[in-house]
Amino acid sequence: MVFFPAVVLKSAQQGIELWAVSVLPALLPFFLCSDLMISLGIPSIVGAVFEKPFQKLFGTPGSSAFVFIISITSGYPMGAKIIGQMRRSGDLKDRDGIRMLSFCSNSGPLFMLGTVGAGFLHSPEAGVVIAFSHYAAAIINGLLFRTSEKKETDGRNINRNQYADLTGEKKSILDMLTSSMLSSVKTLFIICCYIIIFTYATDLLDMTGVFCGLKSQHNTGFIKGLFEMTIGLNDISVSSDAGLRLKCTMSAFLVSFGGLSVMAQSMSVLKGLKINGLTYLWIKLSHGIIAGLLAYCFAPFFLNRAVHDVGLFGGFTNAFQSGFLMQLLFSTKMIIIITALFILTVAIELLMSSGKETKD
Repeated sequence: MVFFPAVVLKSAQQGIELWAVSVLPALLPFFLCSDLMISLGIPSIVGAVFEKPFQKLFGTPGSSAFVFIISITSGYPMGAKIIGQMRRSGDLKDRDGIRMLSFCSNSGPLFMLGTVGAGFLHSPEAGVVIAFSHYAAAIINGLLFRTSEKKETDGRNINRNQYADLTGEKKSILDMLTSSMLSSVKTLFIICCYIIIFTYATDLLDMTGVFCGLKSQHNTGFIKGLFEMTIGLNDISVSSDAGLRLKCTMSAFLVSFGGLSVMAQSMSVLKGLKINGLTYLWIKLSHGIIAGLLAYCFAPFFLNRAVHDVGLFGGFTNAFQSGFLMQLLFSTKMIIIITALFILTVAIELLMSSGKETKD
């Protein structure tokens, strides 16, 4: 840092810009809403409904349905943050939290469809391929980790009484909102610091000539992406010697793996959960490999004619286009719907509490 101050300054500026422009506006609203919903007892309500199916499929409590929905809506490291928060409050066991990480540590649809697909790769269809592969791989990964520990989970009794108290500690809405703000801001600044550190590490390695031995830019970008996902994805997208199918495959792996930067961010918010770095590394590596394989197999069915104009897929002159349902699932409309449901839930809670006070 003393001998190369220009590299440090550039890395810090790039990291802070990435955090302020992309991460902060994307995550802060979700952090606030998710913390407030946890305080209101929404995971308990969702858990009471989804206890049986999620116990059968993933060997996790029903509240993991809430974590899964939030993680696929808001992105990294939201799923890990909620799991850590629920573990610290005693709502989860270590074993359940680790299994939940196998399918609840996901990227957000806006990042994959907007930033990576339409922005980096200039192809909305590529974003659909990456998002589909990412979420399908998360479910498969969860099933694999459930199967690998089947002997430990068979015969587990479902305790319905664990969802009896839906609100937990009694606090006012303003107290809950204030606590959510403090927790969200603290977590976001931790994420900012990790982004700066790994951006600097990547730039320093690039300056020392470590990547000079790699012949192609997409290979260089892939290695960079193992450290900081966004930087690697950008380098892969501008590579001129890789086709769109290969770019989608590499991007799907990096988005699902997350890079060491995302892993460090997730581990920092998993305080209270007894998990070592190697276990989480294996979980994300498995997720990335499955997503990459799915992207490679399904890319010809979604991408344009330039990707499958020869070979087995040469007869398909028109790729499947994303219809209304796909656009709804991966768009801001879904986020607006979820926000509206959240506001309705808060309104109902306020009406119920005011009614109780009136009776008293």
